[in-house]
Amino acid sequence: MGMEKRTVKIIIAVAVTVIVIATILGLLLGLLLPQRYVELEVWPRSEEFNYYQPMIHFTPSDAGSWHPWYRRISEFLKVYETSVPDNPPRAPCTIHNQRDMIIRSDSCSVAMKVWAPCTADHFYGYPDGRPCVFLRLSHVHYWVPHPYNITSPLPIPQEMPQNLQFMMRQFPADKYGDTIWVSCEGEFTADKENIGPVHIVPMLLPPGFPTHRLHTADKIPYATRNLPDPVPGPLVAVYFENPRRGVVVNVECRIWSRDIIYSPSSRVGRARFELLVQ
Repeated sequence: MGMEKRTVKIIIAVAVTVIVIATILGLLLGLLLPQRYVELEVWPRSEEFNYYQPMIHFTPSDAGSWHPWYRRISEFLKVYETSVPDNPPRAPCTIHNQRDMIIRSDSCSVAMKVWAPCTADHFYGYPDGRPCVFLRLSHVHYWVPHPYNITSPLPIPQEMPQNLQFMMRQFPADKYGDTIWVSCEGEFTADKENIGPVHIVPMLLPPGFPTHRLHTADKIPYATRNLPDPVPGPLVAVYFENPRRGVVVNVECRIWSRDIIYSPSSRVGRARFELLVQ
């Protein structure tokens, strides 16, 4: 009987020791491994891209000034090329301008209209001084979003732009599905005056990322989190209709999700860049 009690005590002691060691190792790994939070990628990027002060600078009347930005966007969008785009399309389906005389499928022609004016057909707006900038989410494999929904009893934050709250009513989740909403505004008071009208493209869809197209942590096995997506993530484009010429405009874009705590010094869920149209 005494031997049995000692055996039970030894088993309990070993089990407790294993649990303690596993807990310590888990804490150490959590401290040592890099933390990954959802971020917004901004395209196009210059060859000297710097997150903390990226600038898109060009002169509409000078093709040598804006064409490098056009080329960088096309290089970025190349992976999205397809003759059979999704419905609705997750990105422009071709990087070829209509002048290239390349035959398009009917569905691709429709998709390009959905994404207008942020397509190669319009040179992404750069020759007109009305540029498009593309946004994409990164590190979504480590993220479980909690999207805002106008039908939810939970409150909408006061700082959410009024036009975005209006869009939430226009595109209810029960009809369009949940969306990670996107807003882009001037960062400071002067920027808000100089930025001009801003549109999230496609304009006929909810302004943001549909959650059903995001491979978030709640949808994929833990073991595959470090693997690339089988298909590239969905995009949104930001169309600057009439930014003031000759003035640097500081732009901040944000995604809106209940689980994200925003900080001006953090990259989590936000992106900033400077726009200068001469």
